[in-house]
Amino acid sequence: MTHWLGAARTGLWLVWVVAFLVPAAQAAQTLRATSADGRWRVVAEGTTIVIEDAVGAERPRTLRVAALDGSGASEVASIHDAAPRRSFVIALRTLPELWELSYDRRAEPIYDGLVHDYRMGEGIAIPGFLNPRRTKLESPLQGLVFDRSHAFVLGRAAAGADGRAQLHLVQLDVRRVIARFVVAGDPDMSAARALDGSGRSEIRVPDRAGGAATVVDVRNARIVPGAD
Repeated sequence: MTHWLGAARTGLWLVWVVAFLVPAAQAAQTLRATSADGRWRVVAEGTTIVIEDAVGAERPRTLRVAALDGSGASEVASIHDAAPRRSFVIALRTLPELWELSYDRRAEPIYDGLVHDYRMGEGIAIPGFLNPRRTKLESPLQGLVFDRSHAFVLGRAAAGADGRAQLHLVQLDVRRVIARFVVAGDPDMSAARALDGSGRSEIRVPDRAGGAATVVDVRNARIVPGAD
């Protein structure tokens, strides 16, 4: 009888362990995005990205998500089709970079190292087609929102030392953060949207805490005063 009870307790313990561990093992999320023309698809799982060509003209390409020197492997946080740029923009969960993968065969070469003058062909380049064009960040960005051109990207960075929310504005052509905004409340990036009007290109970000929305004039890299 004692032996049976011990076995039963062991069995229940194993069931509990399996029930606890299986969801954790399934937590690795698979993310997918397809280009607007349906030609290209990106699939991200763990620290791996696979780029697939729907017509089979290009063999699938696999990329490891890590820094240029191979360190800092990261999972993917989100994938966005930047149709006006014929590219995918990829946010990374822990690596402070944005990746842009161009599916335009005419994409300019990518220079990641020290380059004296890229216009003169100095430095070492890799093809711009289906290779990551890296934008270095101060911290990973979440909840990416794009203007109509998709050249400007607004994302939520890590909170400041005072706990206030920070938004960073990235310009993908120059591959750098061009503005940093400390904002009140809790910016709701999932509800943010691009606006066009009065000759400006803007992104409006509501506040989950119920305060006034933050409106960013992306081309002038500033917050529009008094906007709501």
